[in-house]
Amino acid sequence: MPIPRSLCCVLLTLALSACGDRAPSAPAPPVTPAPTQLGDPIEGLTQAELDAFERGRAIFEKRFKPSEGLGPFYNATSCVSCHSTPVTGGSARLYRNFYIARFGDPTRLGAQFDLGGLPSAVIPAFGPRGPHATATFSLQGGRTVIPHGGIGATPVQVAQRNAIPIFGVGLFQFVDDLTLLGLADPDDADGDGISGRVNTDIGTIGRFGVKSQSNNIEQFTRPPLMNQMGITSDPFEGAGATVGRNSRQVSGNPVDRLLDGDGVPDPEISRQDLGDLIAFTTFLAAPQPKPFNDAARRGEALFTSLGCVKCHVPSLPSSRGPVRAFSDLLLHDMGDDLADDLSFGVPQPSSIAPETSHREFRTQPLWGVSMHAPFLHDGRAETLLDAILMHGGEAQAIRDAFAALSPAQQADVIAFLEHL
Repeated sequence: MPIPRSLCCVLLTLALSACGDRAPSAPAPPVTPAPTQLGDPIEGLTQAELDAFERGRAIFEKRFKPSEGLGPFYNATSCVSCHSTPVTGGSARLYRNFYIARFGDPTRLGAQFDLGGLPSAVIPAFGPRGPHATATFSLQGGRTVIPHGGIGATPVQVAQRNAIPIFGVGLFQFVDDLTLLGLADPDDADGDGISGRVNTDIGTIGRFGVKSQSNNIEQFTRPPLMNQMGITSDPFEGAGATVGRNSRQVSGNPVDRLLDGDGVPDPEISRQDLGDLIAFTTFLAAPQPKPFNDAARRGEALFTSLGCVKCHVPSLPSSRGPVRAFSDLLLHDMGDDLADDLSFGVPQPSSIAPETSHREFRTQPLWGVSMHAPFLHDGRAETLLDAILMHGGEAQAIRDAFAALSPAQQADVIAFLEHL
């Protein structure tokens, strides 16, 4: 199973430098691991890559201190704070939800902005006084929603986010742009009511994040370090991390340094540590399905016949082989109740959809979905049944067909999902 040459070479260099200047006399043979468990690395890694993965896990679980660069704004002291359920790399319960807020017109590109005085749209729970101080937090049933207000006559849009699991996400880097573009139907040309479209991130097709706003693991890693913990970094590969043959880098943003002026010298995480953290996310194995029982097999047939697979595509081809994530990695309108009026990225043009992503979300991968409740982008669904019944927009007709099933048939669909 091939590893990206650029990442592989850098990780090998880092692994050797971590052990001193003396190189081994011969390349380390590939390691044959035991059967993959949740939280394990993917199979077929070299010893250098496994070493980088384990160092990255340690950084992922590390609790940063202010003396090491934590803050000045932050929500958590470690990555694992929000990615611990059921094991490191997973999700979190509602008490770890965080807020994002922007102001302006969410329906027009370039007309929505982050709140002043903060490094991003993420609203920190801790740090110097500022807009975040208007939030009231509670550990009972999640965090209280920040009241919608305005900056003068300009409305402020606020939403919560629940941490998304990162198991297997490194495999999305091996899915070609042509595959995603081939699945997209921005104008609903086939008339089935499903009009998925790609999102772009500074000119590159996105795969990661709630709105597919990030193109690669580095862009998926550095912003949370800064926005959730206040940990600054220099680029690891920068524009060289871009994935997808048809992507074109049109901005210098990936090579920008991140600075925060908190008195701790920048960058607050070394390039090697950042590379190891990227290695951990890149090489973290996907959840393995459980052996299907009769209920799961019946549920799979219903899942297909209902049309759920129009968005939750069972398998995507990639240069590493099939990626069985049950997602098309595209944006879809999920209806009024789920729309958050927050726009990120520049979605594919459509004659029937807004020019922004303010009503849309990426199709959430379903592999291992039963192991990290709650569900949906803000964790509002406590059960898988709740999550299905909250689908709207493009999924409304399919949701209604599911609701019309008998309780036994609905239970079969849930059993199928619980086996992924």
